[in-house]
Amino acid sequence: MATKTSLAYRIHLHERGPASADRIKRNLKLDEVPKPHPQAGQVLVRMRAAALNYRDLLVATNDESYKGHTITPLVPLADGAGTVESVSEAPGSPSKWKPGDRVTFAAGSTWTSAEPGMDAELDTTKMLGGGDMDGLLRQYVVADEDAVVRAPEGLSFEEAAALGGAYATAWNALFGWYRPLKEGDVVVTQGTRGVSTAVLQIAAAAGAKVIVLSSSPEKLEVAKQLGAAHGLDSKDPEWDTKVLELTAGRGADHVVDVVGASTILRSLRATRKGGFVSAVGFLGGSENHDDLIPEIVFGAKTGM
Repeated sequence: MATKTSLAYRIHLHERGPASADRIKRNLKLDEVPKPHPQAGQVLVRMRAAALNYRDLLVATNDESYKGHTITPLVPLADGAGTVESVSEAPGSPSKWKPGDRVTFAAGSTWTSAEPGMDAELDTTKMLGGGDMDGLLRQYVVADEDAVVRAPEGLSFEEAAALGGAYATAWNALFGWYRPLKEGDVVVTQGTRGVSTAVLQIAAAAGAKVIVLSSSPEKLEVAKQLGAAHGLDSKDPEWDTKVLELTAGRGADHVVDVVGASTILRSLRATRKGGFVSAVGFLGGSENHDDLIPEIVFGAKTGM
């Protein structure tokens, strides 16, 4: 009997260097692979949509700034949505899933059950689409029952696929650590990409006053339609001072920094004493700051 096959995009790394479209074309190939079969306690999911994150670009190009070890060949992408095609129940443990259920994925297999905050134990080699764990850019995926999450009703597969990485990161930055967001807090978010937009929407829905940074006037207008109280030009070298002006000199309660080294000092300066900075990205490259630690220590500021 012939083995059933399916299609999967897989990374075949040939070189290491900065991310580029040409390197993606050289490294990423569409392969015919055996159709996977679920074992006891697993489900087989027919993929319907997948979503991109910045990490996927780094993995797909073997970018030098990505520190995770990556096996090859590797199926990329950590965000996606699909329908359960079949279920393999563990002995004595009825499954909560059935064929036809619409599901999304937890990028880390323990994220659906770990408590919020520092108690969560995350193994970076067990993150979908990186390390030694294949991702979702394929027709069929086998996953443990606890590694899939029911897709919200009313969302298309494309919309549900976009929730995982961006919105989980945003929620964790705002609520999952030492100082959960409170109604009335002032939150600063950088840019209008996935995580930043998720921070804006979640924080505004929770009653926070959100200040959005962007170099695009058009995107700042959209941000205000999504609930932003103020929009500032991210190219303004004194945007941190503008944040202080908007908060009567007090500073923001929480800044979510997606850029990294090139903006982290301004993020700290825009934060009130005792405030919180979440560093969740490094779009701005690497840069050293001699005055970074004094700003944290003497400003009594916390970061993650």
